[in-house]
Amino acid sequence: MANCEDVDLLPSIRQLITKIEPAIQSADSLEAAEELILHLEATDENFHRYEYVKYIRQRLDEVLGPLIEDQMEKERHKMHTKGSEEDLVRAVTEHVVNAQTYSDMMQNMKQLTTNSVARLLQTFDEDHSEHLMKATQYTRRESPKRFSFEFSEGSSSSFDSSFNQGFMFMNQEHFIAISENLEPLKSLKTRQDAMTKLCQIPPSDVMACDQWEHLRAGLTSALADPDQYLEEKSLLFHAKMFSAKSHTISKEVYTSLVDYLCTEFTARKSKTMYLKDGLDLGNLSNKRLLRKFRLLNEFQIEVSSYWVRFPESFVEDVLEKTVKLIGINSSSLLSSMEIVCPIHCIALLDPKARWFKKWMHGHYSRTFVLKALTANLGLVENALRQCMEFIAKSDTQLDSVSSLTESFDKQKIGDMHSPMYFEKDLRFVHFVHSLSLIGRILMYAGGRKLFPINSKEGLVSIQDLMVSLVTLLADTAQTKSSTTKTINKLNPAVLVTNTFKMLCSSKQACQTCFCTDVFIGHLITPVLEWLDDDPNDELPQEATLLHIADILSAIASWEAGRHILLYGENGEKFKENRSAAVHIIAEFSCRALNGTFSNTFGVGPSRTVAGAYLYLCRQLYNTCEGRLALHPYKLHTIVADAWKEVVREVEEKTPTFGADGGTVVSPTSEDAVAWENTLIDNLLNFAGTPKGLLFLQQTGAMNECVTYMYTRYEKKLQVSKTEKFGYGTMVTQVAATAPGMVALKSSGFIKRIVNELWTVLECGRDDKPVLRPSPTPVDPIDRTAFKSFTSLVNVLSAFPAVYEVIADQPLRQRQTYSFREMPDTIVDIIERLILVDSETKNHSLFNVEQSHTFGLRLLSIMVCSLDTLLLLDSQYSIWSSLLKAQQENKSENGDIIIDMLSVERNQILVRSYTIGGPSERRLPPKTLDIDSQRPYPWPLFSTFPVPKDYTTFSSRPSAIKQENELSKLLSGLRPSSLNSEWLSKCRQAFYNVMITKPDQITPRVIPELLDSVMAAMITTGDDKLFTIKAFTINDATLKTQSLTSLQNKGVKHAIRYGMYLRLLSNHDVALENLSTLLKKCRQYLRMQQRTLDSELRFLQRDYVGYDWFASSVFLMMMGNKDKTWNFLYHFSTVAASGFLWIPRLYASVHLPLEQAVSSIHPVFSCTGHNVELILQQEVSHTYSAFKMSGYTPSQICQHWLTQSFWNYLDWPQICHYTLVCLLLGVDYQVYVCVAILRFLQPRILQYRQQQNLQVFLKEESIVGFKVGQHLEYMKSLEKKYRTTILPDMVNLAKQ
Repeated sequence: MANCEDVDLLPSIRQLITKIEPAIQSADSLEAAEELILHLEATDENFHRYEYVKYIRQRLDEVLGPLIEDQMEKERHKMHTKGSEEDLVRAVTEHVVNAQTYSDMMQNMKQLTTNSVARLLQTFDEDHSEHLMKATQYTRRESPKRFSFEFSEGSSSSFDSSFNQGFMFMNQEHFIAISENLEPLKSLKTRQDAMTKLCQIPPSDVMACDQWEHLRAGLTSALADPDQYLEEKSLLFHAKMFSAKSHTISKEVYTSLVDYLCTEFTARKSKTMYLKDGLDLGNLSNKRLLRKFRLLNEFQIEVSSYWVRFPESFVEDVLEKTVKLIGINSSSLLSSMEIVCPIHCIALLDPKARWFKKWMHGHYSRTFVLKALTANLGLVENALRQCMEFIAKSDTQLDSVSSLTESFDKQKIGDMHSPMYFEKDLRFVHFVHSLSLIGRILMYAGGRKLFPINSKEGLVSIQDLMVSLVTLLADTAQTKSSTTKTINKLNPAVLVTNTFKMLCSSKQACQTCFCTDVFIGHLITPVLEWLDDDPNDELPQEATLLHIADILSAIASWEAGRHILLYGENGEKFKENRSAAVHIIAEFSCRALNGTFSNTFGVGPSRTVAGAYLYLCRQLYNTCEGRLALHPYKLHTIVADAWKEVVREVEEKTPTFGADGGTVVSPTSEDAVAWENTLIDNLLNFAGTPKGLLFLQQTGAMNECVTYMYTRYEKKLQVSKTEKFGYGTMVTQVAATAPGMVALKSSGFIKRIVNELWTVLECGRDDKPVLRPSPTPVDPIDRTAFKSFTSLVNVLSAFPAVYEVIADQPLRQRQTYSFREMPDTIVDIIERLILVDSETKNHSLFNVEQSHTFGLRLLSIMVCSLDTLLLLDSQYSIWSSLLKAQQENKSENGDIIIDMLSVERNQILVRSYTIGGPSERRLPPKTLDIDSQRPYPWPLFSTFPVPKDYTTFSSRPSAIKQENELSKLLSGLRPSSLNSEWLSKCRQAFYNVMITKPDQITPRVIPELLDSVMAAMITTGDDKLFTIKAFTINDATLKTQSLTSLQNKGVKHAIRYGMYLRLLSNHDVALENLSTLLKKCRQYLRMQQRTLDSELRFLQRDYVGYDWFASSVFLMMMGNKDKTWNFLYHFSTVAASGFLWIPRLYASVHLPLEQAVSSIHPVFSCTGHNVELILQQEVSHTYSAFKMSGYTPSQICQHWLTQSFWNYLDWPQICHYTLVCLLLGVDYQVYVCVAILRFLQPRILQYRQQQNLQVFLKEESIVGFKVGQHLEYMKSLEKKYRTTILPDMVNLAKQ
C-alpha cells in the first residue's frame, strides 16, 4: 500500500465544508445536518468533483483495485459452471472487506482526516475572524451609508468592534450565564464583560438559544443604562443583529428596539420633553436617544429592499410596531402643553420621510401599509393636522423658517457645535415630514381612498388640502428672501412644488388632485394679479411665478391636465371657454414677451419667468387642440418678434478685452444668448403640428430653427424635459414641405443622413473597435443600415420636398469614382446606389449587392408617390435603367437570372408601371419561397408592358341602371328641380344607398350624379367659396402649348388605368383629350395664381406635379372631355375644390400671401392638421404609434390625398370618396382619412412593433376598406367635430 502520510487533506476538507455550508445552515437540527451529509452523494450534483472525494476514490483504486481483480479471477474459476453475477459480487465484496489491506487503508485515511480536521479547528477562529474583517471592510466600501452613525463621537465606526473580534461558539450554559450577568442588579464590570461576549456570538446562535427573552430584557436595560460603554455595546449588538437580514432576527431586534423607545416616551414622566423647551443635542441623553432613532430609521430604510423574501407576518409585525411608536403622545399635539414625540425625532433624522417612500414604493409592502393606515387613521389625521396648522400659522412662521431652511440641511446630529433645535425648528421638520407622508399617500389610489379626513375644522377633502397648500406658494412674504437662482430645497414653497410635481408623475393622482377649476383658480391667482394692471398692488415674487409654472407644466403633461387648462373642468372639447386657464397663461406670456408689463409696473417679469410660461404654452400649442385654443394670440408672431429683438441685442454686444488681453464675455451677453436659444427652441416646437409648421414658416425663422434642431439632434438631446421622444417626428414633419426640406439641406441635416448611410453601407464605423468579423448580412437591409433607411424614407416621403432636392439636378456620371469619395446629397445617393448602371459604379462599391439592394428598396418607397415616380423617370429615366439591368442579367438560354437584385427590380417595375388598388393589380413579393419547387413563380421581363400575370381581370361597367332611392331622384330630372330641397334629398338618398348598397353607385350613374349635384350647387350657391372667372380658349390654341415631360408621362399613366378599367374605348383619342383638358385647366388656374418671388424650385413655374384629381374626373366622365371641363369649371367655385383638386390652390390668390409663398398646401396644413386633431382624441393608440415611429399621420394623408388615393383604393372607392366629399361636405375628407387610419389600426400597431410602419403605409394598399361601410362612423365624427373642422377648412384667409 502506498504511503499517504505526506498528503495534506486540509485544503480539500476546507473546500468540502465551504461548498456544503449553505446546506448545513439550512438544516433545522444536528440530526438533520448529519442526515444531509450522509446522503450528500444523492443530493449534491457536484459531489464527485470535490477534491476530498477524488482523493478517496484514488486511494480505493490504488489499494483495493488489484485486490479486487485477483479475487475476481479466483472466484470465476470456482463458479465458471454455475452461479450468477450477484453471487460473484457478494463473494468478492466479502473477501475485500475482511482483508487486512482494507483495514489498514481505512485506518490510515481516518487518521489523516482526523489530523486535518484538528488543524482546521485550531485555525478556524483566526481564519474566520480575518475573513469577516475583510468582508466588513469591503461592505463599507460598497455601502458607506448602510447602518452608519454620522453622529458617532469617535473616529472609528460604531460597529467596528462587532466585526473585528471574531465569533465564539457557545452552549446553552454560556447563554444562561450571559443573560444572568446582564441583569441590572449585577455589577457594571460583570455586565460589560457579558455584553462583550454577547457581541462575539453570531446572530443566528443568539436567536437559536433558549434564553433570548432574558437576553432581550438585559439588552433593553443596557440601552437605557447611564454607562456609555454598556449603552453603546447594546446599540452595537442591535445593529449587528439587523445586519443578519434574517426575518426572525430582524423582527425580534426591531421589536426590542421599538419597545425600548416606547418605554422612553411613556414610562418615566420625569423625563418628559416639552416642545416649547426645544431639543438640545448638547444634552447627552437627547443625543443618545437620537442615536437609537437613527438606527431604527436606517433599518426602516433598508428593510424594504429585502423584506419581499420574508413572510407576510414579518411585514405586519414591523408595521404594527412602527404604528405603535409613531402614535405615542400624538394626542398631546392637540393640547396646550405639547410634548416631543417619537415622530419629532424621526422627522429630525429623516425630514423627507425616505423610509415611508420606500415602504410605499413596492406593491407588496404598500398593500400592508395602506391596510395599517386604514386601521390606524389617526396617523394620517395627525400628519394632515400638522400640514393644516403650519399653513394657518405660515404668516408668523415663515420668517423664522427662512433662516432655519438655509442651515438645517447643512447640519448633522452630533456635530461639534451640538445645535439646539427650538420649538419652531421641531414644528417645521414635523411639517416637512407630514407633507412627505401625505404626498406619498396621495400618490396611490388606496391612499386617496382615505380622504376625506377629520380635522379640527371638519372633514378635509383632497381638494381642500391642495388648495390650502397653494397658499404657501402664493404668499408674497415667503419668497422675498429667495432669489430665482438660489432657492433652498427645504423652503416650504419648494417642498410644496416638489410634492405637486411628484403627484403629477401619476396620471390618476394628477387628475384627482389637480384637475379641478377650484384648484387651478387658486393656483393661477398670482398670475392674474399681474394682469390686473393696478400699479398699486403688491405683485407676487418671481419665485412664486416660477413655482406655479413648474406645477402647471407638470399638470399639462397629461391629457386630463391639458383639458382642464384648455376648457375648464366641465368644458366641452373645442368649445372656447374664456374663463379657462389657457387664456390667462397665454395673455401673461404675450405681455411678458412684448414688454407691455413695463409700461404699467415700470418693470416686467424676468426672462426666466417669461421663458417658463412660454414653455407652458409650448406644451399646449405642441398639440393640435392646444394650437386651436391659442390661435387668437398669434404667439408665433410674438415669439418671433422677441427672437429678432434679442438677436439684434446679441449682435450689438461686442466682447470686451481684459487686462491680460483675453476676451471677456459679459454676463449680460451670456443671458442674451441663453434667451435667444430659449426663444428659438420654442419657435421650433411650433413644427410639432402641421398648422404650427405653417406658422413657423411664416415667421421667417425656419432655417434658424432647423439649424438649432440639428445641433441638438447631433448631441442626441431629447426635445424637452417633459417629452420622451427625440426630434424624429419633428424632422419628418418639417421634411413634408418644400421650405422645410430646404432648411434641412442648408443646416447639414441631409448631408449627415447621407454620410451616415454611406458609412454604414460601405465604410464601417472607424470609432468602433473590431473585436470579431462582422456577420454576413442576411436581410436585404442590414440592421445597422435600417436606421439610415428609415431616416431617408421619412425625409423623402413628400413630393414637394423631393422636388426641392432633385429637380433640375443632373447626374454627374463620372468616368471614375474614388473609394474615399463620400456622397453628400440625395442626387448622389440616386447615382451611386440606385442607378448602378455602369462597371465604374459597380467597382466603386465595396458591398455591391447589399448597397444596390438598399438603393432599390429606397427607390421602391419613393415611387409609391406617383409624382415622384414621374419626376424620377422624366429626369433620370429610371424605367430604362431598370429594364436595361434586367436585360443584361440574362443567362445563356435567354432567361433572366433570379437573384436578389433582379427580384427587387422586377417588383419596382411592376409597382411603378401598373396602376390600381388592392384588387386591381398583383404585386410580386420581394423574397423567394425557398420551400417551394418554384421559389419565384412570377415572370421576369425586360420590356414593357408588364405581363398579364400582374393585373387582374376587369369587366366592362354594366349599362343597366338599378332602381334605388338615388336613381329615382336622378331620373326625369328638370333644371327647375335643382334647388336646395332637391340637394338635401339627394344627399340623404346618397347616404342611404352608400351604407346599404354602395355597389349600385356604378360608373354609369356617377357622371349623371356629378353633373346634377354640381348644377344644383351652382343654382343654390351651396358651398360656394370662390368666384367663377369667365374663361374661353379654343382647342387650336391649346394644341400649340405643351405639357411638361412629367405631365405627359402622367397622362399615359392615367389613360392606361382607364383602359384597364374599360372606362375608355379609344386609347389615342383619350390621350389627346386628357392632354387638352389638362392644358385648359392649367390656363384657367393661371388666372387665379400669384406671381411669386421665391427661391423655392417648387414655386418657379406652374404646378409641377400631375393633376390626379382632374384625371380621376375624366375617367368618371368616361373620357368625355367637355363634360369633365364643365364640371371642373364650376367645381372650382366650391370649397371642396381647394382640397380635392390640388393644383386649385397652388400659389392661389385665394390664400394669404404668406401661405402662398410658403408653398404649403391646405391639404397638409389644414386637412392633415385636423386629421391629427381627431386621431389624438378618437384613435389615440394609432396616434401614439405614429409618434413613436417618427412618422406623422399628416404626411401619409397628404400622400394619399395628393394622388386621390390612386394605387391605394380600388376605383369604386376612389369614386365614393370623391362623391362623399362633394355631397356631404369637404370636412369629410378629414373623416375619410381618420376612418382609414382607424381601420388600419391593428396593422399599424403591428408594423410599429416591427419598426416598419413607414414602409407599410407607403407600399401597401388599403386592403378591405370600403367607404360605405365606414360612412356611419364618419357621420358620428361630423356630429362631434364639424363645428370645429369645417370653419377651419373654408376660412382659407385665416390659415
